[in-house]
Amino acid sequence: MSGGHAIGRQWQGVSREGNVGAPYDVTATSRVAEFNDVEGLERQLAHGDVAAVLMEPALTNIGIVLPEPGYLDKVRELTRAYGTLLINDETHTFSAGPGGATALWGLEPDMLTIGKAIGGGVPAGAYGMSAELADRVLARTDLDLVDMGGVGGTLAGNAMSMAAVRATLGEVLTDEAFAHMTALAEVFTEDVRAVIADTGLPWSVQRLGARAEYRFAAPAPVNGTASRATSDEELDDYLHLYLANRGILLTPFHNMALMCPDTVRADVDRHGVLFREAVEELVGR
Repeated sequence: MSGGHAIGRQWQGVSREGNVGAPYDVTATSRVAEFNDVEGLERQLAHGDVAAVLMEPALTNIGIVLPEPGYLDKVRELTRAYGTLLINDETHTFSAGPGGATALWGLEPDMLTIGKAIGGGVPAGAYGMSAELADRVLARTDLDLVDMGGVGGTLAGNAMSMAAVRATLGEVLTDEAFAHMTALAEVFTEDVRAVIADTGLPWSVQRLGARAEYRFAAPAPVNGTASRATSDEELDDYLHLYLANRGILLTPFHNMALMCPDTVRADVDRHGVLFREAVEELVGR
């Protein structure tokens, strides 16, 4: 609201042209399809009212769920067939390597979003789009009126954020650093897989580049519903506390480990030893 009209001696607020107003119920403006479910996605696209498919190339917030072979290619094929934009959210999947899962797997989204990782902890984010979509956006002359003229705000383009992004991408998250982190994540994954095999637990481990996570299910979940069903807060607490008391901190959600440029092989080996001890105590060995 940015103005008003006089009614008698009283002023009454009016909505400014282009004001988008309060957030709308998300269930009234969006549709949902399970990850790795091609038929479910096509059912939703067939309604003809889906402007964009927004997705992670691999799920992370519900635990690491990797795409099945051919799934992401089919998503791209369907979105093009139905005239729907495809947006890859790489905020977490950036752990896959330089350029995230989009570069690693040769994906072709219309847009890509990425968040805090590129600023090394300083608030930052970025988005990009294909040249074709950029041309379509630039051809619109009415975007300011529909409140879509750009991303602005007090901290947009903040000098400190931009310096942090430049330093992080240029000096920290280099090709060499990703190669180092990914190699360590591979060792981490093999250590965990060996313990699971030796103890016979129905668990599994998933890795996405420099990120790895053990799951309380075998085989590993293939969608968000199945992933949620595997959660076990008592097991989570047990493993987090066991490792924390011995000097190893996992992420505070799930049982996810992130390698960083300063992680060394000794750190990973120590986790392997302690994870084995924790599991063997759990199963009574």
